[in-house]
Amino acid sequence: MKQTKFWWFLALPQLLLDEQLSLQSLEQQQQPQIICANRGNRGPQVVQANAAAQAAGIQLGMPAVTASTLVPGVHQRPYEREREGAVLRRLAQWLYQDIAHIALYPPQGLLLEVQHLQRLYGGYQGVQRQLQRRLRRLAVQVELAAGYSPLAARILAQAGVACLSTDAQELQNALAQLPLRYSLLPVTQRQQLEDAGIERLGDLLRLAVSELGVRFGRDMVNYVAELRGELCPPQQYFQPPLKFRERLDLLTEATSWQQLVFPLRRLLQQLEAFLQSRQLSVNAFVLLAHHREGAPTRVRVAFALPLWRSRDVQQLVQLQLERQQLSTPALELSLHADDFTERQARTAQWCPTTAADVPSSQQTHALRSLFGKLQARLGEGALQQAQALTDWRPEAAQQWLPRTATQPAGPPAQLPRPLWLLTSAEPIDIAQWQLHWGPERIQSGWWDGQAIDRDYYIALDAQQRQGWVFRSQGAWYLHGWFS
Repeated sequence: MKQTKFWWFLALPQLLLDEQLSLQSLEQQQQPQIICANRGNRGPQVVQANAAAQAAGIQLGMPAVTASTLVPGVHQRPYEREREGAVLRRLAQWLYQDIAHIALYPPQGLLLEVQHLQRLYGGYQGVQRQLQRRLRRLAVQVELAAGYSPLAARILAQAGVACLSTDAQELQNALAQLPLRYSLLPVTQRQQLEDAGIERLGDLLRLAVSELGVRFGRDMVNYVAELRGELCPPQQYFQPPLKFRERLDLLTEATSWQQLVFPLRRLLQQLEAFLQSRQLSVNAFVLLAHHREGAPTRVRVAFALPLWRSRDVQQLVQLQLERQQLSTPALELSLHADDFTERQARTAQWCPTTAADVPSSQQTHALRSLFGKLQARLGEGALQQAQALTDWRPEAAQQWLPRTATQPAGPPAQLPRPLWLLTSAEPIDIAQWQLHWGPERIQSGWWDGQAIDRDYYIALDAQQRQGWVFRSQGAWYLHGWFS
């Protein structure tokens, strides 16, 4: 058997129910819960059930009426294939941080190509430990199996055969023991095989290719070739979206933003996985609380510095939500983000020139973190900073803008300017000053009716203080102080 790639398949038999349970308290999770779907003309049947429901006697495939009669207090919800597909894509995005080649098998399966990951994670066992570590952070029931072909791995996983061997012959022996109902073949083809006396996959694998083609057609030949690992159809691998759009069903109505903190944590974890896979940080996003009627409530959340860790984002979001209110109860919560910044690596010098060089980057980061907390608590416009403008006139050379605003152009020239500029120039007696530098002539402002014609100097007063003075129309004025 020629082995070119190696595959794992993740079967997630109750993915939708696991997602709903993860949003509940421990007390709610211990109550019997089922998900029902229509199967033919027999009415709704149980397709997913939690441990409490199964312990009470509810079985998969049982009519919903029978389940509700057996356990009167069982909580029943309808099956939604589209919602479960969205959860599957979310899980693929989470695993994409470790595994690049992931193929979706909706609504309850993921195929992973792991052949080339062994070198990255220190061998086959290292890949397995990394995947298990990632899955432990998600409360989902998983059936994991290996295969020398995608079809072999999928059949073993969906049959519940947790075989992770790297021995192709051992995997084929495990396949040979399975009844035809696990073959994933259409019902008509399975019936043809059973009529011919073939009851297990091993019986099918032992048939010659020529006999397969004559008795069951070309499709069966291709199926067996794929089952043996001789044929591998191309896979369409998952690619993370360019924008982040996620939505969670709250299961119960929430009357305040504080009640949305727990589901919000789940959304932020998913946002972290998205950002990590693309090595991005987020500058701002929008939270939407969806109501039973009317338009959703929108809250824009902006940060003073780009972030990507969910714990850092959650801390600032909670500060912002303390100032918000919900007019009507919310049934769903969604998060939309498309304002990103490429992540910048933070490096330190190997040999700092001075002792002051060591904590400088840490102090800068701490200061920016403080700005972020103040902005989250007080609002985007509460924090302002001085911004230089392209104007020669000292009175118009800067303005105060929010920290999130785009910085305008810098000053027209790198000339000496005082840190302390007086609100208005004060007349002085130039005889009490000693001129040290100048003049710098400024003639500007003719276009807006506020023209100036001044000669500026740096001068010392009697107390040896350094001031910025100018002469205009024969008179002298003090305009600022240097530190």
